[in-house]
Amino acid sequence: MFQSSKTKVPEPDPHQDNRDFAAKARPPQQSIIGADLTIRGDLICAGDLLIDGRVDGNITCRTLTLGAAPIINSKVEAETVRICGAFSGEIRAQKVILTKTAKVNADIYQEVFELERGATFEGRVQRLNEASAAREEEVSSRHSA
Repeated sequence: MFQSSKTKVPEPDPHQDNRDFAAKARPPQQSIIGADLTIRGDLICAGDLLIDGRVDGNITCRTLTLGAAPIINSKVEAETVRICGAFSGEIRAQKVILTKTAKVNADIYQEVFELERGATFEGRVQRLNEASAAREEEVSSRHSA
């Protein structure tokens, strides 16, 4: 009457820390940096990251959302970046969205760039594939000289 599923859920290794197994078994979660928190150092997150505080360091994550009040001075690598507050640095992402409250001074390397009316932006915008080609050309010209 009832059939068991053919997909197997991996069993935890009794010699391995259970927290490590649990982290691998569930999908990435959203991590939050609150408004009262300052971080000096690099952040690496497999999932989504919401920042309302201050970060002085590089950020790598799947999706980054900068709230209305954060102060960010860093280099960012993500699939999607949504900025509602202040940002200074460099962004490399598939999609970058600057909301109407964004105040950005950055070099942005992207595939999709959305700029809402009212956003403040100063810097350079370049497509990711063009930036990669320019960097490769620069490296090869240095080696040939």
